[in-house]
Amino acid sequence: MEAVGVEVGMVPVSVRNRLFAGRSSDLERRMAELEDAVQECRALNVRLAELTDVVAELLLPVAARDEARIEELLKKYRRDFS
Repeated sequence: MEAVGVEVGMVPVSVRNRLFAGRSSDLERRMAELEDAVQECRALNVRLAELTDVVAELLLPVAARDEARIEELLKKYRRDFS
């Protein structure tokens, strides 16, 4: 890493610690926010997959539908979103 033409290895440890002290807590906070966002995206992807399953079952021709499966999927979907 170079900053203003000086290699990090050439900067004394005490100076490096002071330069990066405030950045560490900021990076930890940002990392926690990103992890939360990833978890939220995963949960939304699961919900979308479940909804896609429901829609796919509903779009099947009546003769090919599994009414018990449709009812099960709808109950699960309603339970998850109520």
